[in-house]
Amino acid sequence: MNRRAYPYRRPHPEAVTTDGWLLKQADGEGVPLPPSVVDWDYQRDLDFECTVDVDLDKVRETAALPPEAELALTVVWSSSGSGLRLLAADRPLQGDGTRSVHLAFTVLGRESGGVLSIDTQLVLRKHLDNPDPTGPHRAGSILWQRAARIRLQGDASQFPMAVVDFKGTGYPENAPWYLDIGSNLEAATMGAVLLLVNSRTSLVLDAMRKAEKATHAERLIHSALRQDVVHLMIEHAIGNEDLDDQSKFEADTLGHTLLGVVRGHLPDMTLAALRNLRRSDPSLLTARVQSAVGLFAKEA
Repeated sequence: MNRRAYPYRRPHPEAVTTDGWLLKQADGEGVPLPPSVVDWDYQRDLDFECTVDVDLDKVRETAALPPEAELALTVVWSSSGSGLRLLAADRPLQGDGTRSVHLAFTVLGRESGGVLSIDTQLVLRKHLDNPDPTGPHRAGSILWQRAARIRLQGDASQFPMAVVDFKGTGYPENAPWYLDIGSNLEAATMGAVLLLVNSRTSLVLDAMRKAEKATHAERLIHSALRQDVVHLMIEHAIGNEDLDDQSKFEADTLGHTLLGVVRGHLPDMTLAALRNLRRSDPSLLTARVQSAVGLFAKEA
């Protein structure tokens, strides 16, 4: 594993400790940061919190810093979806002893998307005339850092999502969801695919608002949604005659995503074979997709 070499001494690893970031749920309780948020959409803001314990005496001793060195804990988040990179917290640390610092911030849904990265750092706050040449002296020198990531979009069940009332919209009034897939294979996937969830189906909405804390019944809903989305995307790929196994598309385009879904779930079948299977035995095609996705298997 590659390690970054710093041109100055850094604190002992035990001088700064944390249990990591928590994602706050609808009930206000925090859960350990999950790999992804299955129910995220641009209307949902995300609240994060964590506690960092800093032994200031040990930091200064092991990093060759004099008592007057001014330190700070900072948090920067960035989103691959929006391209934003913002400072979420800047907490100065002074004095001695161990300080327990609670950090919290909110990321607005309209400012996020893709993969959200959180970078927590202990830094030298101001320039320092350090008498020890082996110690840090420049403002902003990183003494300790932890990086965390959480995916909001990017796999088959995590496209942009909107909650709408299906009544009067032309969609079946009692359908729980509708996957809208565009026809332009060169378009960006995040703009070509939209998962609409019916606001009238409260059971589905409640299930999609929960990730790590989902009940068994809610996990079954998650599984059904994943299977349906994958099935619809494979059907979309099969039905598009401009798509074949030799097609080449830029990353993150609809064509690239559709081919990825097909190859990822049915790697032993070509698109031509899948088209033949749909014509001869569409029920078998559905069963193969169910098996590939593991419908209900992980929730048993």
